Amino acid sequence: MEVLIALMGLLLVVGTVVIDDEPPPGDDSPGASSTPSETASSTSPSTSPTTSPSTSPSVTLTPTPDCEPDVALVDEEATPEALCLAQSLDEWRRTGVMGVGQQLNVSTSDYLAPLRRLEPQRVALVGFDLEELAKADTFDFEHPPVETLLGLAADGVVLTASWHTANPATGQDARDLSWRDLGALLDPETPQAEAFWADYDAKLDLVRRLQTGEDGRFQPAAVLFRPLHEANGDWFWWSRPDPTAYRALWAELQDHAAEAGVHNIVWGWSANARAHDEIVDPMTLVPERVDLVGLDSYDAVTDGGPPQLDLTGLAELAAAHPRAAITETGPHGSKDGAWDPRVITESALAAGVRPTYALLWFDDGNGGDGYTGRKQIASLRGGRAWLATCPDGLCPLS
Repeated sequence: MEVLIALMGLLLVVGTVVIDDEPPPGDDSPGASSTPSETASSTSPSTSPTTSPSTSPSVTLTPTPDCEPDVALVDEEATPEALCLAQSLDEWRRTGVMGVGQQLNVSTSDYLAPLRRLEPQRVALVGFDLEELAKADTFDFEHPPVETLLGLAADGVVLTASWHTANPATGQDARDLSWRDLGALLDPETPQAEAFWADYDAKLDLVRRLQTGEDGRFQPAAVLFRPLHEANGDWFWWSRPDPTAYRALWAELQDHAAEAGVHNIVWGWSANARAHDEIVDPMTLVPERVDLVGLDSYDAVTDGGPPQLDLTGLAELAAAHPRAAITETGPHGSKDGAWDPRVITESALAAGVRPTYALLWFDDGNGGDGYTGRKQIASLRGGRAWLATCPDGLCPLS
């Protein structure tokens, strides 16, 4: 009985979490480790045990309530969980609050550290990458990430996923620019298309496990999925594409998911802030059907200027699409965590936008290269104090 009570206590304090991935000039590398013993998600080990939502199959499952988002989802067969996820986003927007999110590197054994270090405070959103989730699925973690994500969603946390998919021509990571022909992926006879769609099918299997709640053992969950993000930049193999081919590929991703019976996706799309001239106008690449748009923007702490986020273009995106967010944010090159996350809300209000949420990345290096460094909320000097002003991870935008 004492063990059960302790586990229930852990469940109550896990709360919600978020993610960050902009490449040079962002940090959009998934950062997956080759072995589960690495703990890239934390700069300092914690002596407290890893906490996780309850994953007991004996937990009583309850029917998902009827939800009606303010704006209909693009998937007409969206699951009840997807409708409720969208309704949560719409409620945040309608009530003038911004959800705070934390990205997790679920391919590391201590992937819950960014959340545990915030306890008893909560975040409203947790991010993960499908490449890292696939790798983690091959590791014998004490808390399997799929089950943990289901537990977080059951606690009311919004889940969001990116996908740093490998280059389908070379098998190298997402930053391999040696092959960039998106049009070839629309021809099912090409070897690149075969590799890409096989990879996508494998990732959809992971999303389907969220949809079914691991075949009914857990409460089903939905995910805000933003594939092929930051395409207006110049660092991924899908970057700076022909707009027609890019939009066609994006639409095929949606159709392919529907044909596979995966309907627990809220479709998100994000561009990168126009930090330099090589980054093109985001409006030129927005897909035809999308549920949420966003901007990934990081503040370079090594530039000597005052803390600020460049949110140029977010107002234009928000004007065309009701749901808009700061889909990735935080400092670049922070060695000491001195960056104050209050800059996020201050920059948003200064830009005249009210983002639905803002997602921060996990710690991913020492900051010596100007891009990596301390990024997660708990590692930022003002992170916990800022989150304390945001009840249940929801910051007032006023």
